[in-house]
Amino acid sequence: MQGVIGVYSHNDASTKSHYILYGVQHRGQESSGLTTAGNHSIRTWKGKGLVSNVFDEKFASFTHPTDYVIIGVASGENSNNGIAPVESREHDRYHFSLALDGYFPEKQGPNEYMFKKSILMHLEKGDSFVDAFKAAMKEHRDSYYSLVMAVWDRRERKSMLIAARDERGIRPLYMAQSGDSFYFASESAPIDVLENMGEEFTVRKDVVPGSLLVVCDDKITEEQVLAPRRAHCVFEWVYFGRPDSVIEGKTVHVVRKRLGHGLVELHELNEKYGDHKGNGLVVIPVPDSGRSVSTGVAEGLGVTADEGVIKNAYMGRTYIIDDPKYRKIASDLKHNIIRKTVEGKKVVITDDSIVRGTVSESIAKNLRQAGATEVDFLVSYAPIFYPCFSDPPDKPLAAQAFEGKSMEEIGELVAENLPSIDGVLYNSEDKIIWAVDLPKEHICTYCISGCNPFR
Repeated sequence: MQGVIGVYSHNDASTKSHYILYGVQHRGQESSGLTTAGNHSIRTWKGKGLVSNVFDEKFASFTHPTDYVIIGVASGENSNNGIAPVESREHDRYHFSLALDGYFPEKQGPNEYMFKKSILMHLEKGDSFVDAFKAAMKEHRDSYYSLVMAVWDRRERKSMLIAARDERGIRPLYMAQSGDSFYFASESAPIDVLENMGEEFTVRKDVVPGSLLVVCDDKITEEQVLAPRRAHCVFEWVYFGRPDSVIEGKTVHVVRKRLGHGLVELHELNEKYGDHKGNGLVVIPVPDSGRSVSTGVAEGLGVTADEGVIKNAYMGRTYIIDDPKYRKIASDLKHNIIRKTVEGKKVVITDDSIVRGTVSESIAKNLRQAGATEVDFLVSYAPIFYPCFSDPPDKPLAAQAFEGKSMEEIGELVAENLPSIDGVLYNSEDKIIWAVDLPKEHICTYCISGCNPFR
């Protein structure tokens, strides 16, 4: 997963791009980069680490005051050759740089190289740049991406900004216009930041799947290259997206609250927890994606959600650590318990998923040590049976161990392997679709349902 941004503005594009890039940092924490372009050249600055680490005081001297096209990426990929944006100077006339959030099944190296290769091939045939780009979109219909590109035309001595989205729209992409300035970002929240700082937008919208947007000479053109076949990744609302973002017209925070409401209804929690209400029950989240869910669960139960697990904001993601010993240590460093919240109470804790269980068990054990009498885990997502398209094709543990089991049975089996947890309750696909509130055929739930939008 990556966060991409694009800026076309004659009014301090460098600073604005920097601000927006911070706004997509949650989508990629391992590397970041920006490409700037204007009427003189195209240049890229990138490196391993967070935006605040990569773009130090030296970055100011790197940018040119006449640059008005800037693309950027906050990436989860960290290989020496895989840090985006990816530049191309092979063509005599067009130099370009691109960044994308997506997946190419036939890739040999970073995803960006596949699209770059296709564009160069069509440029060599004599196509215009836009025609070469459209041909590349049509070639990669078994891939998914949200893409931004900075292009410098050496002959015309000018630059353009390109943005595109695959026909399924699996990954989000958002755009906004303010006069002759244009902005793109993986999510809407970074655009809110500019609006809060005084930018006045006349257009704000999701980029339509299958469309190509080209900004050049202070104007934008939009073309529907491929007919939309919507299959938006449901995990954008469950986990990936910022709670203050609006994706396909649905506010992430609201969807997550509805996931909580769905859990209460699905498992008849008002009856289950009826004897514990009052001082004997507390609903708390695993920060941060569990926070909105806990609010929804508490609303459904008629109680007040509280804070019981505090996250160290300076620790990165713990679930991506492979070694279980160090994953446990990282979780203990990352999470601390507010004893006063949980002491002597039945704790209902919400999270978006249980992957390996190491972090969940670590948190539950710490809750017990802080005085919790019982710990139930409420999972806002359903059990994951199938690896995503961009994951290794090996069948995951859930499919091996839990095939043919009901959600209740799966929850019981998971809880049996996590000794500090009394019960695990999952959401259902139907409740998840209800929470997102989009047509079922517009949502990709492949990882839980096996319904493949590419077939």
